Amino acid sequence: MAEPPFPDVLTKLRELNGLSQKQLAHRVHTSVASASRWTNGHSLPQLPMAEKLDAELKANGKLLAAWRQATAGTTLPEWAQTLSGIEEAARTLQIVSPVLVPGYLQSPSYATTVFRSGWPLASDEEITQLTKLRTGRLTKLPRLRVTAVFPVTALTSFDEAVRTEQVAHLLELVGSGRVVVHLVPVGSILVDPASPLMAFRLHSGELAISSDHADGNVIHVAETHERLQALITGALAVALPARHSLEALKDLA
Repeated sequence: MAEPPFPDVLTKLRELNGLSQKQLAHRVHTSVASASRWTNGHSLPQLPMAEKLDAELKANGKLLAAWRQATAGTTLPEWAQTLSGIEEAARTLQIVSPVLVPGYLQSPSYATTVFRSGWPLASDEEITQLTKLRTGRLTKLPRLRVTAVFPVTALTSFDEAVRTEQVAHLLELVGSGRVVVHLVPVGSILVDPASPLMAFRLHSGELAISSDHADGNVIHVAETHERLQALITGALAVALPARHSLEALKDLA
């Protein structure tokens, strides 16, 4: 579902604040003609004015998001249009991984096993570096809280030593209060999504959704967010509740 057009958001916020176009123009020190052009969709304000309007109308970033959608085709600010920028600005993450434990939550031996399978030509040094980067990522994002959905077979399909270390790591993460795990039990399958799907909620309120693929990461446009969020909701529906997932993890320890 596409974000509402900038003029619609501006009009709604202006009316909610009980302001006429003339009153709004006066508050942000612009002409009534300019306010009228923005409201009628004949032009868009520059970024400094969009920021001023957002603040004056107490929009908490909603008007800015509509402005970015109109000017750049995305609701995300420029600094949050890469995965690293999104991660650092995020406060919560919902991630659905259809096959493996999500990378953020992988233990060293688990990550090493995954990299050795996926990167058969990589040297031992490269595998070690990749593992270090992956397993240290969550530590470098101390404000991020994670809700993860993945199948129990993501654990049981690995040999005992790897599984034992990974389960212990997950129990430690859950115990920290930063991570919630929902296991998809044997007998249920995640038909969708076909690849890891991550929904980040940024500190500014914007939503960013990304997916991992063999050749890189894709950041999805706002028009796809409703459908992709429905996939996450569907995955949660077939997974065990957090309490039962924790019990299942303890049984695997």
